[in-house]
Amino acid sequence: MRAQQDYNAGIYCRLSVDDGTDSESMSIGNQKHMLMDYVLKQGWNISEIYIDDGWSGVNFERPDFKRMISDIEGGRINLVIVKDLSRLGRNYILCGQFTEIYFPERNVRFIALNDGIDSLNNNNDIAPFKNILNDMYAKDISVKVRSALYAKAKRGEYLGSCDPYGYIRDPDNKHHLVINPETASVVKRIFEMCVSGYGLYKIARILNNEGALSPSDYGAFKKFQLDNGEFMPKVLWHESMIRLIIRNEMFIGNMVQCRKRSQSYRTQKIVWNPQEDWVVVKNTHEPIVSEELFKQAQKHIEGRTRFIKKNGEPHIFNGLLFCAACGRRMLHHVRKTSRGDYFTCGKYSRLGKMGCTSHYITVNDIYEIVLKDIQANIVLDQSDEDAAIKMIISSKCADDEKHLTIAKIELAKQSKQQFDLDARIKKAYEDNVSGKLPDDLFKMFLNDYESEKLKAAQTIKAIENEIKTLDNAKANASSFLSLLKQYTDVTALDRYILNNLISRIDIAESPENARKRNQTVFIYYKCRGNA
Repeated sequence: MRAQQDYNAGIYCRLSVDDGTDSESMSIGNQKHMLMDYVLKQGWNISEIYIDDGWSGVNFERPDFKRMISDIEGGRINLVIVKDLSRLGRNYILCGQFTEIYFPERNVRFIALNDGIDSLNNNNDIAPFKNILNDMYAKDISVKVRSALYAKAKRGEYLGSCDPYGYIRDPDNKHHLVINPETASVVKRIFEMCVSGYGLYKIARILNNEGALSPSDYGAFKKFQLDNGEFMPKVLWHESMIRLIIRNEMFIGNMVQCRKRSQSYRTQKIVWNPQEDWVVVKNTHEPIVSEELFKQAQKHIEGRTRFIKKNGEPHIFNGLLFCAACGRRMLHHVRKTSRGDYFTCGKYSRLGKMGCTSHYITVNDIYEIVLKDIQANIVLDQSDEDAAIKMIISSKCADDEKHLTIAKIELAKQSKQQFDLDARIKKAYEDNVSGKLPDDLFKMFLNDYESEKLKAAQTIKAIENEIKTLDNAKANASSFLSLLKQYTDVTALDRYILNNLISRIDIAESPENARKRNQTVFIYYKCRGNA
């Protein structure tokens, strides 16, 4: 490149958070004044100053860098000067393309002042190596930042840049979430509608018809200025949004992070991590929905529900009724006559008598049976709650209650044995050191004691797990009774009540009574078993 005396210089300054904003030598002000002094001393014209403050060197989509390239294309500058090569960027591939190809092809002189790089000279062989070192620095910083964020995620600290739907960041701690009453009610309703049998498309349509703001629109609405006129929603609810909410453990109080990552420190492309690499920390914030409701929603979203075509809503018993003989689901049939709708065995409906028997039961009959049974259980459980809990534990956990006393006695026995073994091991060490116990006998005794101690520890762990199982059963029983109390005055059934209280209903049919269609109904309550 031939020497030129009349240069229109573009001064480029860049600083990112990773470069250290407290360093005076790296500050934007220091870069700008240093480069301005040099350009003026050379007698060149300062055409423009470009500043990208807070932009990473691996990202070449910086606003002022792009503006500088546009000015080069327009012929407004023919010299680019930076403090050092790292200010131009920290991606050695792209930096090399600009310094070795782009600038020379457009007759633009490039100077990295502190590195002694000047494209007018031919002694710039060091430039590629400096670019590689700058790139390595960026990679090292990327690894350190990612490790720090991962450690915070493992501690259950929220790392998102904006509030997740249903929550807001705690004003006193930006890494902790608290419930947002404006959106939490929408989240809870989504789960309740899902459990009640509504499909994802139906839920989205209901929310859109009611004017509920989607997560994207809600975020935009919170930033909206009233002076700009009326807020107009742009992103409607759709099935994928509903699915993401129902699948998200965040709403049961678990912090779920590191679901995505940048593909490389050189690119901004974001890719999904495998689910096993997600960081999940339990009980970090207040849940919006119960764990039981969350589990029910997962089952419903994985399964398929039959709908009544006339109104587009699922029947309240769909997915709950099963044939006691073959285990298939009972299928709902709509009858236009006055006898009303009914259920039959799915296998019978498909194969006839070769598959199973009808197990025919009308909707009115099953409705009346289940309603009366729920009402009877409510009266029974309210009369003596302790007795009800014992009955539930008895039906669900078999003989665990009577084994509890034995387990506790055995636990105390094993704990004492461990204590005695520790004392024996200590005595053996003392006797060996004093010479009372020879080394060969000491090793033999020690191996025996250690083996017995390991067996005792395994037995203790098994007993503790057994006791924990029974304690959980008691907690679940109490939780079930609390749930049952919500329906003290129930006079009508809906799908939400049924799915909250009942896990399944079996319809049994005796061959000798098949013509009379006398079915036996077995109702299995959650945490209780067969009523």
